[in-house]
Amino acid sequence: MTAWLSVDTDDIIHLPSNRGHASRSSNPMPHWKTEDYRASEKLLKATDHFIEWARDGPPVTIFLIAEQLDCPEFTKRLDLLLEMPNIVFASHGWGHKCWSSWPEDTQSFSEMLEASRDRISAYSASSWRPWFRAPGGYVSSWMAAPLAAAGFKLDSSINPSRWVNRKMNGDWKKVNQSMEHCGLLERKWLTTMIGPACGPALSLFPFSIFANQAWKSKSESITDDPEEPDVHALYWHLLDHGRKSGRWKPPLAKLT
Repeated sequence: MTAWLSVDTDDIIHLPSNRGHASRSSNPMPHWKTEDYRASEKLLKATDHFIEWARDGPPVTIFLIAEQLDCPEFTKRLDLLLEMPNIVFASHGWGHKCWSSWPEDTQSFSEMLEASRDRISAYSASSWRPWFRAPGGYVSSWMAAPLAAAGFKLDSSINPSRWVNRKMNGDWKKVNQSMEHCGLLERKWLTTMIGPACGPALSLFPFSIFANQAWKSKSESITDDPEEPDVHALYWHLLDHGRKSGRWKPPLAKLT
C-alpha cells in the first residue's frame, strides 16, 4: 500500500475540550459560523517549523479550517505554503464544529460545507482539492449525502481501530457504506494492533510506540493522489511541529 500524508490546522481553540463538541466543550458552539479568528502564538511558531520541514519535502495535503483565513498572521504563512508545488489544500470545515456529536442537521452542515469549500478553494485556487476531513475526528453516515452534493470526492475521517469503533457503537461499517453509496471515496487512517496511529496517537503513550513504528514501515511509498487505489492515510497536526522545541518531525521512512 501507499501512504498519503496530510496535516490538520487545528489551533488550541479547536480542541474538543474548548469548542465544537456537544458534550465535551466549554464552548459547545451551537452555530457553525465563526468570525474574527486569531491564531495562537503556539500555532504560528509551529507553522514556521512546518514550513521549514515542508520545503523540498514529500507531498502533503493541508486540511484547512476556513475561519483561519480571518487571521492575517496565519494567512501569511499559508501564502508561503501555497507557493510550494508539494502542498495542496482541502477542507476541515469552517470553525471545527464536531458535527457527529450533535443531532443530525443536514441543512446547516450543507451550508457549512459550501461556505468552507468556497472560501478555501478561492484562496488556494489550483491547489484546491475536493477532499474533506470531519472536525473532531468523527463522521456520521448522514453526512455522506451533503458531502457529495457539495462536490466533495473523498472523505478521510474514519479511524477504523477497534478501540474507536467501540466508541462509535460499531458504526464505521454503516458510515463507509453511506460514503460508497453516495459516490465518495473513503480513506481510512492508519491503525495498529492496539489502536489509533494518527493524530494524537503519535504522542500518546502507549499508542505512540506502535504508531511511530507503523509510520516508518508504511511510508516507504508516498502519493500526492489519495484517489489512487490501495492508499492509507497518515495524518498529524500543525501544532505537532511545536514539540521538542520545534525539532519534531513526522516519523516517516527515509525516502530515497
